[in-house]
Amino acid sequence: MRKAFTVAKKECSSLFHSWTGVFTGAFFFLVTGIFFTVLVLSYAKLSMDPRLAGSQTSFPNVSQTHYIFGSFFLNANVILLFLVPILTMRSFSEERKHETLELLFTYPLSDLEIVAGKLIGLIWFFEILLVPLAGYFLIFHLIGGELDWGPVISGFLGFWALGTAYLAAGVFVSTLTRNPMISAVGTFALLIVFWMMDLAPMTGEGGVPVILSAMSPLQHFRNLTYGILDLRDIIYFGFFFFYFLFLSLRSIETRNWKHFE
Repeated sequence: MRKAFTVAKKECSSLFHSWTGVFTGAFFFLVTGIFFTVLVLSYAKLSMDPRLAGSQTSFPNVSQTHYIFGSFFLNANVILLFLVPILTMRSFSEERKHETLELLFTYPLSDLEIVAGKLIGLIWFFEILLVPLAGYFLIFHLIGGELDWGPVISGFLGFWALGTAYLAAGVFVSTLTRNPMISAVGTFALLIVFWMMDLAPMTGEGGVPVILSAMSPLQHFRNLTYGILDLRDIIYFGFFFFYFLFLSLRSIETRNWKHFE
């Protein structure tokens, strides 16, 4: 896999030298910063409400970690619906648009190394975006907050798993077209479908809504934000990731597939 890491390094580096990387990084830090600030101020305001004082079910008895960081990660998942399509839209679509993908195929690289390399490069970039989030934990500690590290770490890992799963889906969509904008719109539409599956139980009772909800990444991500480590959730994200990796590989192996413009 050494060659795959070479491709990954190139893919990750290209994001830092393009408007895509700058825009997504600025957008991510701005929105997550707003979410964190609003949640901290909201908790502080409600915890000082005299109407809640002394009540066994009072708001201050709600875990600070769950209210702030659990809510933070749940809200931050919405950012991925917009961030992932922008990050992945150029991975294969732009290569096709500039007719450099066939040149890439002439290199001593297997199809697996090409697909895995591009996906790993995107994951590296996403992980770099996550590093500064540790600063929120430090800020929360400095202002006197009490952290329960179990839910924080599981929520952080859950957000990483959700992001990498979405990236795999976005790379697959990017292999289907030579138009980066269509790739972005297609990825956004696909992620919205998975996102809406989580709302299926609201449409009624029965086996179908339950099955659709279980297929939604949010259903499994939510458990991790609560600090619940369930093997089924880990297996789900692993299957989701490798399934779309498999589809991407099958897609580029079909050299003469038809592209939609």
